[in-house]
Amino acid sequence: MLSKSLLSRLSINIKLLIFIIIIIPNTLLSHHSRSEFSNEPLEIQGILTNIIWRNPHAALQITVTNIDGLEESWRIETFGSPNLFARMGVEREMFKVGDYIRISGMPSTMRDNYLLGTNVLFQNGLEAILSSNLEPVWSDTFVGGSGESDRFADILPNTQDQDLGLFRNWSIAGYTVGVSRDLPFTEEAITAQEVWNPIESPIVKCESPGMPMPMNQPLGFKFTQIDEGLIELDIEYFGLKRELYLNPLATETLPDPSPLGFSIGNWEENVLSVKTSRIDYPYFNIYGAPQSNNIEVFETFTLSEDQSQLKYKIQIQDETTFSRMATSERLYLALGEPFVPLNCEYDISNF
Repeated sequence: MLSKSLLSRLSINIKLLIFIIIIIPNTLLSHHSRSEFSNEPLEIQGILTNIIWRNPHAALQITVTNIDGLEESWRIETFGSPNLFARMGVEREMFKVGDYIRISGMPSTMRDNYLLGTNVLFQNGLEAILSSNLEPVWSDTFVGGSGESDRFADILPNTQDQDLGLFRNWSIAGYTVGVSRDLPFTEEAITAQEVWNPIESPIVKCESPGMPMPMNQPLGFKFTQIDEGLIELDIEYFGLKRELYLNPLATETLPDPSPLGFSIGNWEENVLSVKTSRIDYPYFNIYGAPQSNNIEVFETFTLSEDQSQLKYKIQIQDETTFSRMATSERLYLALGEPFVPLNCEYDISNF
């Protein structure tokens, strides 16, 4: 039940379709004390009136009857994307307009009647967890959640027989498996994130991000060998495509700076090393941490002997963003899952 004081503050129905990031990493929340969403969970319940099943985040609209008997329309952004939901067993068909549902999430501190939904309880007792790193709230019968996101190691195909090496689709092993981060933000970067207005984020407006942001998302990618000197790296996040040039001649003319930069790769046994420079993009993350045009990104993709795993390590050097070299790691698995580009859709007419 909502308190009367909270309801009095949350009384205006916002009719703006916006987007948030795929997941809010715990490592960043400590540097973002003015994040849009409260850390205090809130439960609401009402009639489901609209469903927007689109990337990068699905959205719901429900009609809630407050303690004064008045109806209010609430906008629910989900914690995950349809790409993620499909892999966790959360299906669009579970959500039916007209059903009475219960939702738990984090209310916005900046917009009225706006909730970041994490859990949904349906009338039949099934609970849908709208994130890969959360647990059920109400029911023992549920889909989604951390148990689903880290299940992958048990279903690997016979990758040695396939013998595709690096050139295949790669899926994350989960949101915790093989993941580590060391992001020593400068005071300038910390301050920028504290005053950042997420509503103004380019990502909200479906503007494709630049490096290294696409490589820091919990989504998959695939490698394609174009020729001896070029590898394409397709990224599910925003459906971006990177070109990795293998040992280009020093005499070749360098391209103009661009959001994805210029990437030079090199093979050494089972390790693909990539250096990316000439990056022209102002933000390191969706929280507004600045980065300069002097940023350099160093990546290693290490293929396991049986070709089933790919260890990814990224190091970022930029004195504007970090006080020393920043490092992040993630584990990818050869699950044989399809490559599903996360194409952003921005349409305020839906609500």
